[in-house]
Amino acid sequence: MLVALLHGLVLGAQAPAGDGLERTIVARIEARRAELIELRRDLHRHPELSGEEVRTAQVVAERMTALGFEVRTGVGGHGVVARLAGGRPGPVVAFRADMDAVRSQDPDPVEFRSVVPGVRHICGHDLHTTIGVALAEGFAAARAELPGTLLLLFQPAEEIGRGAQAMLADGALDGAAPAAVFALHAAPLEVGTLATAEGVLMAGRDRIAVEVRGPEAEELAQALAAELRPLGTLSQAQAFGSVALEEVFLDLRAERVAAEHWRVLAQASSGSRAARAEVRQAVEALVADLGRPGTTLALDYTPRFLPGVENDPARVQAAVARLRAELGDERVQLLTEVVPVFSEDFGWFLDRAPGAMLFLGVANAARGLGGMPHSPDFVADEEALLAGARAMTWVLLDALGTP
Repeated sequence: MLVALLHGLVLGAQAPAGDGLERTIVARIEARRAELIELRRDLHRHPELSGEEVRTAQVVAERMTALGFEVRTGVGGHGVVARLAGGRPGPVVAFRADMDAVRSQDPDPVEFRSVVPGVRHICGHDLHTTIGVALAEGFAAARAELPGTLLLLFQPAEEIGRGAQAMLADGALDGAAPAAVFALHAAPLEVGTLATAEGVLMAGRDRIAVEVRGPEAEELAQALAAELRPLGTLSQAQAFGSVALEEVFLDLRAERVAAEHWRVLAQASSGSRAARAEVRQAVEALVADLGRPGTTLALDYTPRFLPGVENDPARVQAAVARLRAELGDERVQLLTEVVPVFSEDFGWFLDRAPGAMLFLGVANAARGLGGMPHSPDFVADEEALLAGARAMTWVLLDALGTP
């Protein structure tokens, strides 16, 4: 019943509010339904770790070229930038899709299981990439009437937090100046449901590294770790749930490097930049106070090691209004809390252009699919592919100024 309902939504059983341009795009995406599902399964069978996305990038680039996009490859590693200029004047809008997989020794519980030992798509990036391809299919079919330019950013190395910066440093947005940039991320919401926030959606993360050298290195490293722990306001278990933006999760350890050389490593995650700034001040004061003759403490503090996601409120309000008009209020949620253990590097793109990330529901309670990214038994309902592509069609067209 749920699958049939969502199929109806994708096909437009609820009368679409858009014009012929929207109908053309959605019709093309739906016509490619079986092909898109097979593409997702192919990507799932052949996952690639961060920085190794050779095959995935090649598959994407070939499809973009065949659809008439201007294509750049090797952007910031294995990134692909695909540009489609419409036949009418208008702004540039961008969509980011990450491509990399992660290490996992757990068995893959789907028929189209990974053929790469120890590597799986358990964060949904195979879905994200396929949705990017779906958008390319749809918008290419409407190119002559498209007002403005669609920019698709297929990003490598999200899982290690380096891909977005690398793409930007390699000129991914040079000459583009997007008016808005968007992304989707798989989430443990019921399939067909979306969620976002007017502001912080995912916590930012600061990196702390203290090198302790000298005859009292072990003693001082352990003392520093003990002093740092109270700076975190959450236990590890709490950090896997939704909490107020101001809460701080501190992931901390002290390790021996060599004789008379210890290292204290930590990451401070919070939805509040002010809260992380307070952590930094406290760490700097502790390092300064603990120094002793003959034993040195050298602090390397990296703010926004991962920037998290801070959505543009105006872009969120516009997106939510359109999505609720199409799907109903109950299917589009506004969040006010974060899950501190999850972060993202999409925030680097948001530093360059206003925009938003939306969580895309991939769970299906009736089928026993929890849809939690990075869980050993992660399985996504593939209806999310078409639901996500249709939702982003609405959002992108609105950002292009289409009624």
